[in-house]
Amino acid sequence: MAFYDLSVPLEHSPVETATMLVRLGYQTVALDHTIVGKIPADVSPVLATMDKARSACETAAHSDISGQTPRFLSRATVVLSDPSVAHLLNGTSTAMKEFDVIAVQPTTEKLWAQACEKLDVDLISLDLSKRLPFFVKPKQVNVALDRGLFLEIGYSAAISDVTARRNLISNAIQMVRASKQRGIVLSSNAARAMLARGPYDVANLARLFGMSPQVAKESLSVNCRAVVNHGAMRRGTSKGVTSVVDMSSMRPDEHWMVPPDLSDAMVEDDAPRPVDIGMVGPADGAMAT
Repeated sequence: MAFYDLSVPLEHSPVETATMLVRLGYQTVALDHTIVGKIPADVSPVLATMDKARSACETAAHSDISGQTPRFLSRATVVLSDPSVAHLLNGTSTAMKEFDVIAVQPTTEKLWAQACEKLDVDLISLDLSKRLPFFVKPKQVNVALDRGLFLEIGYSAAISDVTARRNLISNAIQMVRASKQRGIVLSSNAARAMLARGPYDVANLARLFGMSPQVAKESLSVNCRAVVNHGAMRRGTSKGVTSVVDMSSMRPDEHWMVPPDLSDAMVEDDAPRPVDIGMVGPADGAMAT
């Protein structure tokens, strides 16, 4: 089972934290840039910083004892406090399509409802370390899940502070109950490497949230893979229309989207072959969306 951590803050020693996660057994790690306020029209400076961090992570993790090659993704988390920013998350912002994963963190009940019902994102992430200003209602959660979105629980707050731990456990229980243990993603959101934990330790922690051991493991693997797939479809499609591309034009870091049988053909045959990126999964197993 391939494990994922989809939230390593780019602003807080990401190389050390990401390297630690790889050593703890994670195969895929997302470097997370938080956007507060207006979404910038040009994200190239952020992407440049992220590419440097990714290269440093790959170099640091190259000699990992697991023998597997880890994958580092880009993620943007938009803190939503202004309704005027929300419309840019409906596919109108070309800059946001540069990120592998887009998450949104609504701060009001109205924006929470809008994120569940309308926004074109991959992940909804609430700050569960603080008291929520609204209730997580099953009806809105079901709408989000039906749209293919996932809900994120960041666990590092439970390690660093007693009050944050109390709030996190209470809020996470509310979210797990509302979702009936469906569509949950567990991430570290660790600002420091010492706050990162191995996947099986996190699965044990998730029992405090009311999650079964099997569901907790899926929240670190299968569900995360589905989030990445959703992001690939979001970037490669428009209004639900599937995008077909030539495999020969794909970047090396996009080859995970190609099924193994077609991947072998890329090596044996130089002729361009079309691939529907909306119907394939990452390298650790294809999965229809």
